[in-house]
Amino acid sequence: MAVECNDQWRNFLGKHELFVKLRQNVEAEVLRSNRTLNKNLFFCLDDDFFAWDEKNSVLYTTSLRNLNTENPELSDFKTLLCINPPLFEVDYLLVNPSQHYVALIGAKGLTVLALPKRWGKRSEFEGGKSKINCKTIPVAERLFTSSTSLVLRHAAWYPDESEEPHLLLLLGDNILRLYSLKDPHSPVRTLSLSQSEEQSMSNARGSSYTASLGEVAVAFDFGPLVEVSPVLLGQKGKANLFAYPLYILYENGETSLTYVSISHSNVNIGRLQGPLPMYPPAEDNYGYYACAILCLSHVPNVLVIATESGLLYHCVVLEAEEDDDQTFTESWDSKLELVPSLYVFECVTLELALKLAPGEDEQLESDFTCPIKLHRDPLCNIRYHCTHEAGVHTVGLMWISKLQKYIHSGDEDKDSLQELAAEQKCIVEHILCTKPLPCRQSSPIKGFLIVPDLSLGATLVCVTSTYECIPRPILTVVRPSSPPLLCSEEDRGPVTSPLKALASDSFEKHIRNILSRVSANPVFIRSSDKDNAPPPQECLQLLSRATQVFREEYILKQDLAREEIQRR
Repeated sequence: MAVECNDQWRNFLGKHELFVKLRQNVEAEVLRSNRTLNKNLFFCLDDDFFAWDEKNSVLYTTSLRNLNTENPELSDFKTLLCINPPLFEVDYLLVNPSQHYVALIGAKGLTVLALPKRWGKRSEFEGGKSKINCKTIPVAERLFTSSTSLVLRHAAWYPDESEEPHLLLLLGDNILRLYSLKDPHSPVRTLSLSQSEEQSMSNARGSSYTASLGEVAVAFDFGPLVEVSPVLLGQKGKANLFAYPLYILYENGETSLTYVSISHSNVNIGRLQGPLPMYPPAEDNYGYYACAILCLSHVPNVLVIATESGLLYHCVVLEAEEDDDQTFTESWDSKLELVPSLYVFECVTLELALKLAPGEDEQLESDFTCPIKLHRDPLCNIRYHCTHEAGVHTVGLMWISKLQKYIHSGDEDKDSLQELAAEQKCIVEHILCTKPLPCRQSSPIKGFLIVPDLSLGATLVCVTSTYECIPRPILTVVRPSSPPLLCSEEDRGPVTSPLKALASDSFEKHIRNILSRVSANPVFIRSSDKDNAPPPQECLQLLSRATQVFREEYILKQDLAREEIQRR
């Protein structure tokens, strides 16, 4: 029975009383806020589902495992009350690595909510109480109150869960501030992100010139823990230290690097290095209006840089060589330290708004731009997700395993990297489309999450602006390669005959290659505006596009696969 009910919760989650309560606040939220940015007000811890109520400033939670029973409890959810609720509009939620705190993040402030303790037979919050008062900690409250024009651009938890929780904030004044929950009013460390000392000492008038040139930092992301020289952290010791690299993205597409280390004795933020050189060179310096950056933990690290026009750059972080002609940065002890470089492995263009037909409409759709947010996948390290005002995309980097083999092989021919990029392309899946027609306004989503509990099934959950819940199983096409079996490594001689090499390939793999799709039809979300009906011509174009995709990517490829199976 457990196998039959494994995915039952997907059918009942949208009917839960929790979502019924949230849908009652849709009209009030539309009247209160005119912002059209996408949000992320939902998250999941194991089998517990959490949702933020914007109207009442409370956090709801329910167990997804209870929805997999024979008699699911659709009205069972807990309410986590804020002792000091935030006075600003919350845009997204962020859980710390130890899963004890939740950051309520908005453009005008940040508040940390402490999750209550668990106990009892089912290990529920406060033993299963229906309403629980939770401690809230405002962060940098004085700074946001005194500077009303200051905007929070990006925030993230320090990735080490063994240390005291710290939050790193990037504000509109181009300064990074590191806060500890022990003293949330004063930053522990600060770092100016201006690319010259004159700009860092300038006033508000000077920062406006910096913004006009695109030299304002817009996002950052931590890389995996590495061992670095103490010089990079401003230390004078001889032994190397462990620190997290911090990649900082500017609006003009440039990327800088620094290192952050937090221990029980001290807190260190290294000097800013960069901008990191990008290869191969491009005439437009890889574009402007960059908006998001994501570091995938591989060896070497892979950076994903997104722009508002829908471009995704997959960059490989390469260590600097002494004979390279790239730039150097002056370190703390007046020595020269090598700066890593970024090799742009491939560039991907997302279809933000659907292209219905070539002609006038195509030019209209190509002008649509919006900020993009990048999300890492907790279940697969070669896959990440993109959310924006027009929907959701999933990207799988199938070439990472071959890239690692190339790096470890010691091959110094950099031209083979381009051959590898031409051979292996990433897989892009259009999951959700909230702007199917150019005449429709964008309908940003309210939530995006991945259910990490494998017993419930790997599932991607999207919540629309009207609190419609769309759970979709994550396709197994994008997955890391399995390690080879021990029996497959024994007595394995070289294959010399082409026929033997052809026969050694799996027939199942051959069929999968035939059935692999280049494009797919996403889930379309109807607009809540029922008064303005779309023109019949655009509806016909949308239907024709969907029919063409089904014919080319499904029916024709299934016919080819059937012929191959019959021939076999």
